[in-house]
Amino acid sequence: MRIKFRKGLEDIRTRSGLTGDAENPQRKYLRVACLELRKSLCKKVRDAARSRAAEMDRKIAELDGEEARTLAVPEIGEQAHAIPALHMARGQRSAAQPGFTLKY
Repeated sequence: MRIKFRKGLEDIRTRSGLTGDAENPQRKYLRVACLELRKSLCKKVRDAARSRAAEMDRKIAELDGEEARTLAVPEIGEQAHAIPALHMARGQRSAAQPGFTLKY
């Protein structure tokens, strides 16, 4: 005895497979829309990265300026205060620092 198979939805012949996705205008539109969304997201990420890089450049320039000011100030300060400090006798206090003592 032979078994007869019943046909299902997969066995129904349609014309949907005859045309490719390239000819479907809705799919083309959706594909272009997805590409445009991805492109706009990439532009936003790029702009955010550029602004972060500009902010970092500004901070680096600020730190370089502060470093230059820090290195420049002690040279003047050391020259002005180093000479009188060398000639002071032991136990004397300078006029700039009244009441300053170190306790060990």
